[in-house]
Amino acid sequence: MNQTKDIINFFAHVIKDSRLYPSHISLYVALFQCWSMNRFQSPFRICRTEVMGLGKIRSLGTYHRCIKELHLAGFILYSPSYDPYKGSLVEIIDFDEFETSINKAFPEQKLSAQKEGVFSAPTFYEVELYFNERDLPSAQAHQFYSLYNSKRWKLSDGKLMNSWQAAARSWISKERKIGC
Repeated sequence: MNQTKDIINFFAHVIKDSRLYPSHISLYVALFQCWSMNRFQSPFRICRTEVMGLGKIRSLGTYHRCIKELHLAGFILYSPSYDPYKGSLVEIIDFDEFETSINKAFPEQKLSAQKEGVFSAPTFYEVELYFNERDLPSAQAHQFYSLYNSKRWKLSDGKLMNSWQAAARSWISKERKIGC
């Protein structure tokens, strides 16, 4: 595989794809650099903090959103490990091999499930990251997750919630008022 050709193909696809933003490009280039440091072995393991540093991404939320969206868009294959000592697996897509399958599988699909208005229950890991980004302990994330998971992510009126992040913001606000 010619790696120079791969990065040129990536930028050619970026120009055509209106769903990608600078944060996606920055993350992809950081992943490409990690791939290079791993002697173009595929798949390769990544360290989130290293990738965030290389990509100049400061927010965990931005990192997780962009890496999932690059996967959904067909630019990478991403397999999260959820184990900080193991690292997640990433494979850079060879556009020459997958050109036709990418165009068929990901035509004009939206990247983020949240933007489509369809609720999907979060994992505890996602909730914990959300709380930790706001300098809150994992214990509060666990309390929040346990409560809403037991309610099957339904609100007090019995309707399925639209956004667990909105419920978390409300929870955090109430917790901070109680703490004052």
